[in-house]
Amino acid sequence: MDQFILIWVVFAAAAASMAKSKGRNIYLWVAISLLIGPFAVLIVAVMKTTPKGDSEYF
Repeated sequence: MDQFILIWVVFAAAAASMAKSKGRNIYLWVAISLLIGPFAVLIVAVMKTTPKGDSEYF
């Protein structure tokens, strides 16, 4: 069970990293990743980069 939680946290960190590089809201994508796991990483991977970044969320 501990490995499952560790893998889920790794997917959340990967989604956060990818979201940051694409100018998306990091906290939103971490939350989504904790809910749907590797599928969130795939979704963020195919999204386009925003022109403004995520400065509007802070």
